[in-house]
Amino acid sequence: MQAAQKIFKGDGIKITHQCERLLGSVIGTESFREQYIKNKVESWVKDLQSLSKHAQDDPQAAFTKGVSSRWTDFQRTVPDASELFEPLENVIRDQLIPALVGREVNDAERQIFALLFRHGGLGLTDPQETAKMEYKHSTQITNKLTAKIYTQKLDLDYNPSD
Repeated sequence: MQAAQKIFKGDGIKITHQCERLLGSVIGTESFREQYIKNKVESWVKDLQSLSKHAQDDPQAAFTKGVSSRWTDFQRTVPDASELFEPLENVIRDQLIPALVGREVNDAERQIFALLFRHGGLGLTDPQETAKMEYKHSTQITNKLTAKIYTQKLDLDYNPSD
């Protein structure tokens, strides 16, 4: 800690051994990270439960355009957290989908409902599966920029679409 503070002295970089929320994500100890994610998931579960109660007002659109985008953005910044999204999947499967279709669904139907519209589904994605993909895709997309930040090389020809 002291060595890091000495190295970055005067650079405006905050060095801490405490856990922090950073740019919509969380960094720190495993237990802090896990509790932070659980708290976020708990609030999204409540949102889905409320949405499920009002199924007649097009909750599928509210899910795909609103509620799920909040955790999708978060998932892009948090590695190895898919198991912590299980409560969300349980509410989607056990409350939201039955509210939409009027009955419980089996595993095969759940997989179909998770497909995007263009693939014949309802876009009711499984948050455990999206957690795995979103972080991976985010790191792949930002890989070149991250490398440049780490090496502090200025590339005036940088194109983020490369």
